[in-house]
Amino acid sequence: MLRRTVNAFVIVALIAAALPARSLAMSTAAEIALGQQEDQQIVQSSVVETDPLLNAYVSGIAENLWNQVARKDLPYSVKVLKDNEINSFATMGGFVYINEGLVDFVQSDDELASVIGHETGHIERRHVITANSKAQILNILFGIASIFSPLIYNFGGLAEAGIMAKVSRENENQADRYGLQLMSRAGYDPDAMVTMMAHLGMMGDEHSDLITKYLEDHPEPQKRVAHLMGYPELDPKNVTASQNLVDASSDLERARYEFASLRLSEVLKENPQNSEALLEEGQADLALGLTSKSEQTLAEAAQLGSAQTRAEANLRIAQLRQMEVQRVSLTHPNLSKLQGDLQAAQASHVNTATQVQARAAEGKDQVKAINTRINSLEYEIPDLSRVNIKRGSKIEAVVKNLTLMSRSIDSALQDAGDAIGGVGSLEKNKESGLLKETADIYSEMLAPLAVTPVPTESVAILPSYPQILSQLSVADGDMLRSVDASRASLTMLDQTVGDLDEFLKRLDTVHFSFNGDIPESEYLGLEPVMNKTLTEFNSAATAASEASQLYNLARSRQLSARITLLGLGNSPQRYATLQYALQRRFGSPGIDYRTMLRDGLTPGDVTVATIVAADIKSTPEAIVAEARSGDQSIVDVANAHGMHAWPLEIFLGLVYLDYTDDPSKELHHSGSDGNQTVTALGLP
Repeated sequence: MLRRTVNAFVIVALIAAALPARSLAMSTAAEIALGQQEDQQIVQSSVVETDPLLNAYVSGIAENLWNQVARKDLPYSVKVLKDNEINSFATMGGFVYINEGLVDFVQSDDELASVIGHETGHIERRHVITANSKAQILNILFGIASIFSPLIYNFGGLAEAGIMAKVSRENENQADRYGLQLMSRAGYDPDAMVTMMAHLGMMGDEHSDLITKYLEDHPEPQKRVAHLMGYPELDPKNVTASQNLVDASSDLERARYEFASLRLSEVLKENPQNSEALLEEGQADLALGLTSKSEQTLAEAAQLGSAQTRAEANLRIAQLRQMEVQRVSLTHPNLSKLQGDLQAAQASHVNTATQVQARAAEGKDQVKAINTRINSLEYEIPDLSRVNIKRGSKIEAVVKNLTLMSRSIDSALQDAGDAIGGVGSLEKNKESGLLKETADIYSEMLAPLAVTPVPTESVAILPSYPQILSQLSVADGDMLRSVDASRASLTMLDQTVGDLDEFLKRLDTVHFSFNGDIPESEYLGLEPVMNKTLTEFNSAATAASEASQLYNLARSRQLSARITLLGLGNSPQRYATLQYALQRRFGSPGIDYRTMLRDGLTPGDVTVATIVAADIKSTPEAIVAEARSGDQSIVDVANAHGMHAWPLEIFLGLVYLDYTDDPSKELHHSGSDGNQTVTALGLP
């Protein structure tokens, strides 16, 4: 991939050397027009995510930021690309692109805002293109993109022209600075830009292939963090107890419970009698499952502060006690039977893992073989550099079809590769992926059963164990089927590479007519092979997407289990915090507490139902009713309605992180620069 990219940029560099430098900046209209041209190429060569809920989520954050921009004359837009690499980029005219892998990677709305803010900074500061000379270079680059086969120019990397402005570290620092200002003005936590860098730094330390592209396009996260710490939004001297309290209140309003608790603990260390902090801490304690501590903290607040603070604390205590009266008694299962069922499920998982690992290993060999075959075709690409490709011509049709073939190849290899590489292993000292995640969930479920007596909070979760076991068993089946489906799609892809080889050889023998187009007689001979090859590549891509769907359904089932194991259904008080988070994110509180218990649902079920309802514009109650009538899980209902499982997994992950996101772990890990970050956040 690097060699292909370098070839294009070498040509651009040679062109740049031949062009006269000009100081005049291009007009906004010209910038927008060029941005629209590049957007067309990106859309043609990429798979753009169409899920309405995911697009609304990303666009909503982007719009909040763009309300604060200086360049009001740009028609800003954002697209989510189906690409598992953790990366983003901006082009001219207000076009921003976020890879789906990055949306999956961020741990909060604020972290995603930091990414979009950074890319917006490139556009606002005119880094992407600022002078006529650069515009001419890019115009010629568009020409190069059209005369080289997409199999060379696009395969393995999308829209490389979009990173032309990112060669300057100063530009990156300016984009960070502008993004930090944007997100602060829009009400997002500026610290999230630092935690985002810390997460990237951790993955970089682990040499993850998923952020290779990001690290090529951007400076090292540690260096960016060091630079960020000089900005006033993150200056430790400006992070007072009052500011921490304001930020903690904002976190609570956005259901970032763990983050709020961390900030409030720092405020209370300095002043244990801060009544406002105690009031907020009581709410955070409740969300995190510390119900008794919540009431105790609120009781302290009721004895301190203003009359308004005391009245609010007493009201919340009364609400806690009233909700406790509504608590529904839970039926506890037979512990010895439950432990036996768990151990049997654990053993079954180990057996499934053996099959999954063996088939995934064969799939990895297939991926390598196909990549080798495709790379070998580079040398069969005809030289079209002297052909003037006219709109509506037959040669234009050939190039467009090659672009579509390239997109299908990329999509098939990515989807199949995600499933084959993501299932992981239970091999000793090599535990990883979804297989390890399920094994960890089983261990977490077994742990309280080994304690006598079983902890009270754990006892309350036990009635949900049978449903969790059922879903994890289905997830194992999803994993196995996803690997098998991936291998089948790779077989289809491999067979079609032979047809592509035949097509390219025929194309190489074409004699162009006097007007630079393919003669009608020769095109009639090419067209059937071209159409057959494209159809087969599309079929392979479709099969691979079905494999990816199964893989992400398994991930969704695991996250549903994780949400339930948080203990959010242990009491109506804590369940209310989940309802608040769901209302805030998806416009619905889900299912009420008594109905959840009456219908044998789990908090994970309710979360899935609420997300699916928002995606297909239904209600959680209707989704639950459909699941019950069809005797299927709610995750299966999402699949039946055609909801993409990757967005479902992303939203489940965001809800889970509302309760578990602990930035201090990443920040402590990040070394000397990270220590500066910890100070800025006011964390221990």
